[in-house]
Amino acid sequence: MAEALTQQAHAAHVDEEYEKAIELYSNAIALSPNDANLYASRAQSYIKEERFLEAVQDASKAAELSPKLAKAHLRKGVALFNLEEYESAKDAFETANSIQKKKETETWIRKCNAELEEEAGHATKDTKIEEIAKEPSPHSSAAGPTPAPTPAPASTSATPKINGNEQEDLSLPIAKAAVSQEGKYRYQFFQTQNIVEVAVLAKNLTPDRLDITIEERKLHVIVKSPEGEQEYELSVDLYDAVVPSESKYELLKTKVEIRLKKSALLSWPTLERSEKKIAANFSDPANQQPPSYPSSFTKGRKMNWDKLEHEVKLEEKDEKLDGEQALQKLFRDIYSGADEDTRRAMNKSFQESGGTVLSTNWKEIGAKKVDCSPPTGMEKRNFEY
Repeated sequence: MAEALTQQAHAAHVDEEYEKAIELYSNAIALSPNDANLYASRAQSYIKEERFLEAVQDASKAAELSPKLAKAHLRKGVALFNLEEYESAKDAFETANSIQKKKETETWIRKCNAELEEEAGHATKDTKIEEIAKEPSPHSSAAGPTPAPTPAPASTSATPKINGNEQEDLSLPIAKAAVSQEGKYRYQFFQTQNIVEVAVLAKNLTPDRLDITIEERKLHVIVKSPEGEQEYELSVDLYDAVVPSESKYELLKTKVEIRLKKSALLSWPTLERSEKKIAANFSDPANQQPPSYPSSFTKGRKMNWDKLEHEVKLEEKDEKLDGEQALQKLFRDIYSGADEDTRRAMNKSFQESGGTVLSTNWKEIGAKKVDCSPPTGMEKRNFEY
């Protein structure tokens, strides 16, 4: 059944019906929760829908299940790039390229380098402006010095300070946050429904230079110099509880990636603890109730849309169809009422032939591979999911 759903999802993706593809991939994942390719495919549909946070989550899961799946790292990089996290995106692209070299991946790496160079250029420009602002004016007189030029506004990624303490910028999207530069190290965090990912951006670290402690409500990170002296410390009282035994970290070439497992399905507006819980809970699919909405036709009462949908489906079932719609309905009716061998034959022939052959004879189809037989005037094309 999962294979049939996967093929339907692939077909919907090719037809640019991305929401439908996501739904079908989700149904297939429910049946095969450890299939890395399903998560990678759904990540691609999320990217097409510009739902980049979900794409990062799915691509990360695919890479976790199958570390050598190049397209998982590639799609994680694409999603991160669109979230303007160019350092992390570049790291994902380089991982993908080390597994499977592709021109597409190398192009993405060049894009990341260009964005990082532009960011570095802006940082240098801001520093020079601040230095100029501190210099005395050459036009000062006895009446008093000429006011120094006003410094350029601080970068929007800088963290505001309240009572001297750094606070996360709540104007940023909940799923990503960045803090101001502390020397040559800084951190950023992302989150999904179940995970908070903290990335300490530090290049070419070795394990002996890193000390990380994860507690239920606290994260403590120390980065040391090659000589053993402390260079950076991140000590955070976390916004909400995590599960230390299910949390982990990984040392990469350009960063330290720390994955904290949330204790509750709570959206974190900041990484640091806050007395004010301003975030709403993530929706738990297991507890979701069918939605009902006010309708002008019900004079204040709530319309049961699930019941209405059921009635529409019954009407569609009794509807007289013509042409291709009638043929599709015939195939659906055959499949729904068929035995296991007939269904297997239909799935195998449809999948192996690229949708050009549909057979119900398992004895014939089960013993051989079904070749693609495109109609006259058409040719077979392969799509990557």
